[in-house]
Amino acid sequence: MAKSMNPGDYITCLMSQLTHTMEHQMASAVKDTNLTLLQLSALAELNHNGTLSTADLARLTFVTPQNMSLTVSKLAAGGYLLRKSHPTNARVKRLVLTSQGLKALHRAVARAVVLERDMFSPLSSRQKSELRSQLRICLTRLNPALLKRKSTLAARSRRTGHRSSR
Repeated sequence: MAKSMNPGDYITCLMSQLTHTMEHQMASAVKDTNLTLLQLSALAELNHNGTLSTADLARLTFVTPQNMSLTVSKLAAGGYLLRKSHPTNARVKRLVLTSQGLKALHRAVARAVVLERDMFSPLSSRQKSELRSQLRICLTRLNPALLKRKSTLAARSRRTGHRSSR
């Protein structure tokens, strides 16, 4: 039996189209913040877990450490975050959101929520929950390190006594 040549017949193609469409819409929605989606992702990850290093952010956002270092530098120069000395490791800088960074993140998240609500409005709560669960299963099947990384970061957060902002 011949394989379909229609991209719409493949879940991965549909997911890719969805991802690119959402990224384009999100970039348009937050254009006035003068922040890139990568910068906003870094702010969101730091807001969720304030113990992350630049290297942690790079891994979580799928960019190189060098790219994230530049991103963090731009965020610091713009007043969105501060680099502070780590209490036990002089080589590591703690990254701390400023009130300006938190305000920018809240504006962006509010817009993302509207886009997501609109996109998933045809689905029931149960369907959304199932989709979320199925996507997590697929992600961890392709990248089992995601499970380990998330549990490692959660354990580090518990050890340092940091609580998520969520």
